[in-house]
Amino acid sequence: MSRGSAPGSGASSTGSARPTGSISGQLDLFAHSRTVILINDVVDCILERNAAHAAGQLRLLRAEAPGHPALDALATLCNALVRWPVRTIDARDTARVVDWLESEVAVSATTSLGASAPAFMGSLWGDLAVAVAAHAYDPAYPRSHCAYCYLRAGDAPASLRAAAAIGSADLDPCVLQWMTLASYRVGGLRACRMPLFTLALAAPLQLPAVLAAVGDPDLNSDWDRFWIDCTWLDPRNPSSGSWFPAWYLIEHPATGSGEAIASSDPDAPPMRAFEAVKLVVAAEPGGYGAALMSARAELRRIDARLFRHYMNRRESHELYDARLAIRSPARSDPS
Repeated sequence: MSRGSAPGSGASSTGSARPTGSISGQLDLFAHSRTVILINDVVDCILERNAAHAAGQLRLLRAEAPGHPALDALATLCNALVRWPVRTIDARDTARVVDWLESEVAVSATTSLGASAPAFMGSLWGDLAVAVAAHAYDPAYPRSHCAYCYLRAGDAPASLRAAAAIGSADLDPCVLQWMTLASYRVGGLRACRMPLFTLALAAPLQLPAVLAAVGDPDLNSDWDRFWIDCTWLDPRNPSSGSWFPAWYLIEHPATGSGEAIASSDPDAPPMRAFEAVKLVVAAEPGGYGAALMSARAELRRIDARLFRHYMNRRESHELYDARLAIRSPARSDPS
């Protein structure tokens, strides 16, 4: 069978439902097989991005099986090829193309192309990204920017470069989402922490969706523990997720956070708590001195509940280390 066999095309090793020994059964089987062949030919032409041949095979299929359920989806994909590569004049114009890709074309591709649908859609997104690369970012139509299109195309490095080049968009939730996803796909969890923290502090309402899109098991586990630990926060409050960065640094002090994070409100308690935890974590290796005492006092002033959580975590760590030292004493020199 050709590589583009369409799901639901009806191809089956069991043959027709009628007895194949009869003349009518053999004719039905022949007609059915011709329909399947034509569907596969259309699909192959679509995957090859051959618009003219795809349209020709679609006409033959329509004449052979005018009521076939695959016709509409295949026609949509053929129409997409005829229009491609698309040219748009501005972000609003591009937004209409993006909506069309994400709705009609994506559904038709999934229906008709099966496992080949992601690669086909990725090629269209890649073409669109190149076509709109010179267009400036428009916050009114964020998905029209090439950074979003590159991300949909599966080209994370190109998406990251394009997003980083957007001026005056350090706190734009859409740009931060793209940078988080692209950074994770390029460099893993360590690479995406800073844009993720910035997003949590600037637009916490977007955080759950981004965490789901990243799909990192450890990060999702941390998100669940954050709510278990911080019982004083209301999950129904959209701003509660903004405390996640400070909690994360308490739980994972070794990750550090030397990079500065942009903030539209540096005096907001979650942002101040995050900065205070950074100072605490930086001072801890030096032992219980003035720097650590000052940093802890600042965290306590900002939020006493988070400070108590921090102290409980540190005391449990110290107790664990002490027990470990007792169970594993240093061996004396046998000589």
